[in-house]
Amino acid sequence: MSDPRMNDAQAVEFLNEVRRPLLSLHKAILDHERASYEREFGPVTPATFLQVLLNGSGFRWLSPLSTVIANVDETLDDAEAGLPERIAAVDAVRMLFEHDDATNVFLPRYRPLLQDNPSILHEHGRVAGCLKSLKGGA
Repeated sequence: MSDPRMNDAQAVEFLNEVRRPLLSLHKAILDHERASYEREFGPVTPATFLQVLLNGSGFRWLSPLSTVIANVDETLDDAEAGLPERIAAVDAVRMLFEHDDATNVFLPRYRPLLQDNPSILHEHGRVAGCLKSLKGGA
């Protein structure tokens, strides 16, 4: 769990800071996955690739990242959200990248990409910097 001393302003600050790096990371992963897909199956239109992403079982591992990003956005946009909801959104981000167990389908597919793709590694570093701020008393 996040630091129990985290206040509302700190939670909002973290969510605002991590949002853009998460989106950039998501895009870098999608670009990598599309290139891999096109190497195997040939060029596809963006619309076709979107359908493959939405309907293909080989891309379900990306769903937790997409869900976390949507949750961050919803929490930031919800004027009624309180500290418990904001802390839950912070924890969801942290757990996605740090909770290594059988329930986290994201990490086993994600970690090898850090070795394979410098762009993904760069974007991961931005997200990791935000996560490090949580441990530093944020």
